[in-house]
Amino acid sequence: MDTGMIAAKTELRAGTLPLFIGGRLQFSNKVFPTIEPATGDTLAEVSLASASDVDGAVAAARYAFDQGPWPRMSGGERAAYLMRVADLIEDRQSTLAEFESRDTGLPVRFTAEGHLPRTVAHFRYFAEEATRLVGEVFALDSAYLSLVVREAVGVAAVITPWNAPLSIASMQVAAALACGNTCVLKPSELAPVTSSMLADVMAAADLPEGVFNLIHGPAEPTGRALVEQPGIDIVSFTGGTATGKQILAASARYVRRVLCELGGKSANLILEDADLNSALDGSLLSMYANNGEACHAASRLLVARPIYERFSEMFADRVGNLQLGNPLDPDTEVGPLISEEHQARVLNFVQSGLEDGASLLAGGSEAPDLKGGYYVLPTVFANANNSMRIAREEIFGPVAVIIPFETEDEAVEMANDSDYGLAGYIWTARFDRALELASRLRVGSVSINSPMIRDIRVPFGGFKRSGIGRTGGRFSITHYTELKTICVPVQGYTFPRLGSRES
Repeated sequence: MDTGMIAAKTELRAGTLPLFIGGRLQFSNKVFPTIEPATGDTLAEVSLASASDVDGAVAAARYAFDQGPWPRMSGGERAAYLMRVADLIEDRQSTLAEFESRDTGLPVRFTAEGHLPRTVAHFRYFAEEATRLVGEVFALDSAYLSLVVREAVGVAAVITPWNAPLSIASMQVAAALACGNTCVLKPSELAPVTSSMLADVMAAADLPEGVFNLIHGPAEPTGRALVEQPGIDIVSFTGGTATGKQILAASARYVRRVLCELGGKSANLILEDADLNSALDGSLLSMYANNGEACHAASRLLVARPIYERFSEMFADRVGNLQLGNPLDPDTEVGPLISEEHQARVLNFVQSGLEDGASLLAGGSEAPDLKGGYYVLPTVFANANNSMRIAREEIFGPVAVIIPFETEDEAVEMANDSDYGLAGYIWTARFDRALELASRLRVGSVSINSPMIRDIRVPFGGFKRSGIGRTGGRFSITHYTELKTICVPVQGYTFPRLGSRES
């Protein structure tokens, strides 16, 4: 890895990604490797944050919030910094996209054309939001005015996953900083490279010391040390439901605000009158983009019985033609999975589907022609039911299951029969029908005749075990601010004088 792309305030150790604490790059005594999924080779060594490093990062963020200029700046001043960050990311966009693909296995067509432009857009959007932070005024007759204002919460711990590390981190970090918070970012230990490059950007943008801090390490012990640090005021976590439960439990000790964007097992309803070609294109993109490693992947395809056989055949044929390969090849549509462990987990689900009696229509194994990386052939099962593991648990890989339904009521019942409630998809020629079905799905987002479109301004999050809270637009601002009411007398009331005979 070319560490020369990381500007330093301290001398870099070749090949090792540093921590970024209090405006300084720091190296720890212990390191761990980040592995390139396409080859199985080490991409970089990464500094492992010790407990004292975690404490130092939180202390730096705490001091920057309590004593530093950041929360006391005007919204316009913070906006100028965030715009500078956006410009610097845009200048490095192609390099960031390349390393995002190398570190995660995501095809560069998605990182370069989707994730990186979105990262830039997040910083620009929330820079503008910084200038739009407003309150409300409530008049009580002509006697009093109650001023309701928004203030920053404090120090934010931002914990992000490996499947879209920079895009997801930018959504949370940009929103938190726009509101005047300071933050400590802990990316997944499986994909830390571009987050380290984000620290370089923050240094180049000359943010005040301690406003943005970066630590590296796994959930145990680094993540636990972070969420158990009493100097944290708010935790934003994107990742698995099991880890989310642990974070909620740890945060309860401090009665701390937590935003959790967790897992999904999204249902994709394809009605009898759907345009099959459009439904096919949209379903493939919703399922296999980002290697199927997406919380909102449309992994349960519920298909009306009259078109079930035809659609299953068409879908399996297209799945068999998906271009699996090196993520840096612009023609690649599906890349390797994040790790050897995750590859084994996905293949275990495939075996489970076979044992439960589902029919394997495509894929179902490692890629025989791609050696060294963590590849799994894009896979699809049919003749399944909603009680099978492959239909109930989040696989987080390129494995889809097609299930028939007889009536729309049955389809809605199956869609809602899940521990998760993140997203849903509906394909039909009738919008009145689609809207009625959308109102019955217990999910946070519903896409009609379309894969998911993430408008930065709208809320994203889920029902049930898919999480708590929403991110996006003003909904992120609500999460990263506290409300304060200030009562101001205008004419005022005449009060009784307690303790005086005149009362």
